[in-house]
Amino acid sequence: MQRARIRWLFLGLAVTCTLTATSYGQNISSDLRGDETLIARGVLDGNLIETNFRNHGELARWNDIPFGVWPRGIGGRHIDGVGIMVAGQVPGERTKWREFFPGARGDTTLNPVILTYRDFGKRLSPDGSLWGWTPLPGFMNENRLDPITGQRTPTPALSDDPTSWPQFWPDRLNNPDDPGWPGNWNGFFGRGVFNADLESFYVMDDFTDLEYAIDPDTRRPNSEYGVFYPSAADSTIGGMGLQAQVRLFQWANVLAEDIMFILYRITNVTEKTHTDLYLGQIMDYGLGNEEGDENAAFDPQQDVAYGWDQDGIGTRSTGGTYPLGYTGFAFLESPARATDGLDNDEDGITDESRFNGPGVLIVGQQAIQSAVSSMYDLANFEAYNGPLESRPAYQAGRWWTGDENLDWVGFSDENNNGVLDPGEAHNNDVGRDGQGPFDLGYPGPDDGEADGIPTLGEPNFDELDVDESDQVGLTGFDLQTRPFYESGDNLRDDAWMWDRIINYAQFPLGTKPDAFKADLEPFILFSSGPIGLETKGTDFFSTAWIFGEDERDFFKNRRTAQSIFNADYSFAQPPFLPALTAVPGDGQVVLSWDTVAVRSFDRFIQEFDFEGFKLYKGTDPLLFDARTITDVDGAATFFKPIAQWDLINDIQGPVTVLEGEAVYYLGDNTGLQFHYIDEDVTNGITYYYALVAYDRGVRDSEDAAKAGIDPQENSFNVSVNQAGRLTGFSRNAAVVTPRSVPAGYVQGGANEDLSRVTEGIGSGSVSVSIIQEAEADFDGIYRISFFSDLVSDVADLYETTAYQVTNIVSGDVLLGPSPMIDATPPAEGFIIEINNVECPAPLGCELDELQTGFLANEGSQNEVYDLDPRTLDGYDTNWLASVERDTTAAFRASPDDYKLIWVSPTDSLYRPPRFFGYLREEVPIFTINETRGTPAELFMQDTNGSRVFDAGDHAIIAERPTGRGPWRFRFRIRFSAADGGSSIAPSAGNSFHVSSRKPFATGDFFQFTLRSSSIDTDLARSELDRIAVVPNPYVGSSAFEPRSQIEGRGERRVQFIHLPPQCTIRIFNIRGELIRTLHHDGVVSDGSEWWDLRTEEQQDVAFGIYVFHIEAPGIGEHVGKFALVK
Repeated sequence: MQRARIRWLFLGLAVTCTLTATSYGQNISSDLRGDETLIARGVLDGNLIETNFRNHGELARWNDIPFGVWPRGIGGRHIDGVGIMVAGQVPGERTKWREFFPGARGDTTLNPVILTYRDFGKRLSPDGSLWGWTPLPGFMNENRLDPITGQRTPTPALSDDPTSWPQFWPDRLNNPDDPGWPGNWNGFFGRGVFNADLESFYVMDDFTDLEYAIDPDTRRPNSEYGVFYPSAADSTIGGMGLQAQVRLFQWANVLAEDIMFILYRITNVTEKTHTDLYLGQIMDYGLGNEEGDENAAFDPQQDVAYGWDQDGIGTRSTGGTYPLGYTGFAFLESPARATDGLDNDEDGITDESRFNGPGVLIVGQQAIQSAVSSMYDLANFEAYNGPLESRPAYQAGRWWTGDENLDWVGFSDENNNGVLDPGEAHNNDVGRDGQGPFDLGYPGPDDGEADGIPTLGEPNFDELDVDESDQVGLTGFDLQTRPFYESGDNLRDDAWMWDRIINYAQFPLGTKPDAFKADLEPFILFSSGPIGLETKGTDFFSTAWIFGEDERDFFKNRRTAQSIFNADYSFAQPPFLPALTAVPGDGQVVLSWDTVAVRSFDRFIQEFDFEGFKLYKGTDPLLFDARTITDVDGAATFFKPIAQWDLINDIQGPVTVLEGEAVYYLGDNTGLQFHYIDEDVTNGITYYYALVAYDRGVRDSEDAAKAGIDPQENSFNVSVNQAGRLTGFSRNAAVVTPRSVPAGYVQGGANEDLSRVTEGIGSGSVSVSIIQEAEADFDGIYRISFFSDLVSDVADLYETTAYQVTNIVSGDVLLGPSPMIDATPPAEGFIIEINNVECPAPLGCELDELQTGFLANEGSQNEVYDLDPRTLDGYDTNWLASVERDTTAAFRASPDDYKLIWVSPTDSLYRPPRFFGYLREEVPIFTINETRGTPAELFMQDTNGSRVFDAGDHAIIAERPTGRGPWRFRFRIRFSAADGGSSIAPSAGNSFHVSSRKPFATGDFFQFTLRSSSIDTDLARSELDRIAVVPNPYVGSSAFEPRSQIEGRGERRVQFIHLPPQCTIRIFNIRGELIRTLHHDGVVSDGSEWWDLRTEEQQDVAFGIYVFHIEAPGIGEHVGKFALVK
C-alpha cells in the first residue's frame, strides 16, 4: 500500500504518547448473536459533519434527515449512503447434500457478500428476516429514554450520551480490575477516556445471513449454488462467521472538524479459516439535490475518492441555495498479511503483527542499533518512520522488540530502581485500562501499569499501533453511477458483486487519477484483499470521510487525516470538558461552570497545562454569528468570545497558530472566574452558549516532537433537528431563552443578611444566587469559611487565600478548600459571589470610615462614629480629628483596629516611650489594639509648641510586636480645635477608634439558609398592567421564531409576557369571536406563554387586530390588544 508518510507539520496534532487505548478482554461471549430487532439509529454531529447512522454498518441513509451533510445544520445533502462490505470465497457443498443437488458432479465455489445497505442492498429471507449485518445485544441501552422528549429511543452507544451506554460492556467482562467497565465509556483509547470529541461503538455479526444454509422450516437449501456453514458445530451461524466491532470518531478541533474516521475490527469467530476475503466500503454521492451535475475522481497516489458539484451550489428543499464544497473518502488502513514473508507495506519490517506481545528487551542505544540493522531493512525503515535516532524507544535506550516501530516508552525510572517513584512520568506505561493517575475517573493502578513492559491496551503498542501491521493496501476501486449499482438486484446479488470486485474494481498502483463525470450520482466501491483470516483471527479496515471548501482545502484535510491515522488516531488534547449551567432570567442569562478543567494534565507534554476559559455566544446552534476570527486567507477559523478569563502568569496575548496562518489569543492575565451574567439579551430569543477551556500549547521545547503544539480548546455541540427543535447538547454548551418573570415574582436567595460576616473580622460581604432550585436544599444550613496567610514580604499584613463551602447539616464539603475567586462554581443549586477586601502592601488596608472616629453609645445597637465629636451625646470636647496612614520611614501597615481611651488623670496616666522629637509627658490616654486585645503605644507630636498634648497636636499609634526591635508606626491622628477656639480635651470615658477594612481571615465565616422564589399575590395584583404581547405589532415574522429546514413557512408565534404563574388567556378577533384559549401553568420564574398564531382548529389566523383577556384566579383580570401585520 502506498501510504503518504507526512511529516508532522500540523501544529497541535500530537504524534506520540497521547493515545490511551485498551484492547484487553475483547473476547465476546458466543452466546451473543446479532439480532435485527436491535437495529438502532443515531446521529453523529461531533464536528461539522452531520449524519444519521445505524448499528449494522450503514451511515448517511438517503431520505433520513440528516443524511451526510456539511456543515451540520445547513439542511442540504452531500452523501446518500455508506455501507461496509465483506466478500469472500468459500466452498459450496453439494455432494454432501445430494438429496438437494441430485445432478451435482462436485462442490462449487460460493462468494458470500455481507452487506446491509438500505433497501437496494438489503437481502431478506423467504420469511422476511434480514440476511446481513445485525447488531449484537449488550452494546447499547435498549431502554434509553430520550433526555429531551422522555420517550424510549434506543440509539447506538455515543460517548457524549451516558444514557445510551449499557449497564456493562460484554467485551470487557474478563478485565481483571473492573469487569465490564460498568458506568464507564468503552473507549478505543481506554476505560472512560474521551479522546475523540464524539465516538460511537457497536458490534455486529453476519450470523443471520443464512443465504447458503439449509432453511430450518422447509429443510431445503436457500441457494441453488450450494451450502456453506462457517461452523461445523453450530448450524445457526450463517454468513462467514464474522464479527465486526465498529468505531466512529469525530474531532471538532479546527484542523479535524471536516473529517470523520470509520474503523472496523473484523474477527473470524468460527473454526474455519478464510483464505480469500475482501474488505470494502460502498458510497453513494448525492451532492446538492439536483442529481444531474455531480463529478467524481479518484487519486490512487493518496488513496482517496472525491466528488464535487459542477457549479458548486446546492438547492434546499425548503428553498434557497448553499455552497457544496468537496467531499470524499480516504482509504487509511487495510487488512494485513502477517505471515507471507513479505514486507507488504514497505516499512522495512517483514510480517509485523499487532498481536505479537512485548517480545525481548534490548538495552542501550548501540545494542538497539545493531538489533534493528540485523532484523530490519534499515533504509526502508527510516524512509517510513524517520531516523532511527528519533524513535522514542531508541532515545530512551530500552526497546521491547514486540514494539516493532520503536514508539513505546516505559515509565521514566530516573533513579534506576525499577519502581515508579513520586514525580516520575508514566509515559506510555499506563496499564491495560489506558488510564494514568491524572485522568478523570482514574481507579488506581491496574495490571501492567508502571511495570516497564509494554502491555496490550497501552498506547503505541500492538493492537493500538496501526504501524505494527503488514498492510496489503487498497487493491480495488470502482467508480460508477448509483443507477448502475442499484439496478435490479445488483447490490443484493453476491455473484454480481464478487465479479465487480474481482474483475472491475482491481487497479494497478501508480496509475494517474482518472476523472469521472456522472449524469446521476457517482457510486464508489473501495476494496482490499485478498487476505486470510484464521480462526479467531482479527484484522482491521478504516477510512476517513472528508469535506473541504474547495479542492485545495479537501486535500489539505486529506493530509491531516493521514497524519492523525499515522499517530494511531491520537490527537492533541484540550483540557477536561467543563460543565456549563445557564439559567434564564428577565433580561439576563446567568451562566456558571465547574472547576474540573483547571486540573487537566496533558499526557503528551507531561504537564498541567490549563490556561483559561472562553465563553462563546450565538443565535444559531453552530454559533456561526460568533465565528468571526479569520485566518490569513480570510476564512472564518475561530470563535470570538464574549468574555475570557485566564490564569495570572507569564502567558498572555496573541500567538500564531496553524503554521502561521492564524492567531490565537491566550488572554490578559485576568484571573479565573466561574460565573458570568449576560445582560446583552432579549427576552424570548433563544441563545446558544459554549464554554471552552484552553491550554497554553507548547512554543519551545528541547523535545522536537513536543515543540510547536498550538493551544488546544474544547469543542462543543448543540444538536437540533430539521424543525429547529433541540435534540441534545454537550456538557459545556447551553441553550436558553431569557423570559419575563411572572407578575408578583420575588426572587429566592439567602434568608440572612450577608453584608457582614456571621463571625470573624473580615469587612467584605457575600451574596447568594439560586440558579437551580431543583437542586437546592432548603433545609440545609450552609457555611462559607475562609483561610488566610501572612503576606510573605510584609509580615504585618495577611491575604485571604482560600474558601470552603459546607452544608453543616449533611456535613458535606461542597467546595474547597479552593483558591479565592469572585464567584464560586455552582454547588447544590446556588453560587456565592464573594466581595472581599484588598489589603495590598505596602500601604495596607483602607480605613473603614463608617467605624472610624469618636464613638457614642458604645456597645449598643445605636453606635455612632464621627470625626466631629460635637454631634455626639456624652462629648464636650471640641477636638476635631482626621486619620491617615503614617508616612514616615517607621511606617508599617497593619489591618488591625485601634482604640484611644481617655481616663481620669487621678486614676492613671500613660507614659509614652522616650523617643527624640516626641512629648514625654504623661497623659490620661491609653491605646489598645482592639483586634488582638493587646496594648499599643502612642507617640505624641507637639506640632503647636505648647509642650503639652492638646488640640493642634498629632498622635501616632505604634507597636513593637516582639517587644524589641524597631517601632512600627501605624496611623497618624491629627487633632484641631473647632473654629480655632480654645482646646477642650475629651473627658474620661470618651474614646476614639481607628478601623480598617479587612480581608477575610482564617476563622471568618458566613452562615445562611436558602429560600425559594415565590409569588407575592398583592404585588402580582399591582403588576397586571405589565402584561403584554411581543412583538407588537407582529410584522410577517419574528426573531422569536425557531429556524427550520423543513419545507414551508415554518412556525409563527408571539409571546405573552409578565403573566401570573397560573392564568387563562383568551384571544378574540376584533368582532369579539373567541379564536383561541391558552392555559398558562408556569414555574415560579416563568411569566411567558407562546401562541403559534393558530385557532383552536389549528388553522392559521388572519392578519388584523386582536384582543386578549387574562384571568388569574385570586389575582385579577387584564385586557389588552395587539396587531398582526402582513
